[in-house]
Amino acid sequence: MAKCPNCGEEFMALTVTQKYCSEKCGVQYRRTHKVSWPSISFDCAKCGKRVVTDGRRDMRTRFCSATCEKKYWRHPPYEHEASRIAYHSAGEYFARERWENRKEAGYD
Repeated sequence: MAKCPNCGEEFMALTVTQKYCSEKCGVQYRRTHKVSWPSISFDCAKCGKRVVTDGRRDMRTRFCSATCEKKYWRHPPYEHEASRIAYHSAGEYFARERWENRKEAGYD
């Protein structure tokens, strides 16, 4: 027997991963217990502007806007040679940035 976290009713789980007695209870529980994602703050690599993200939906990790990102990557390599040498692609760099920012925020 399992206990539903939403209504507290005891029920027989049909699968190993079933947490709620019904789909309705699961929806109600998730609506009232939203996950809060930490906001991340950083300085834009192009303009230096301080950016504070709003959490889950805002995936920026290095630039304040798409315009700054485009300007940054279009400049001659000598302006940001160090960041181009350390990583093979922009995707690899952004993955590392995202990991470091989440770690700094105490999320990992």
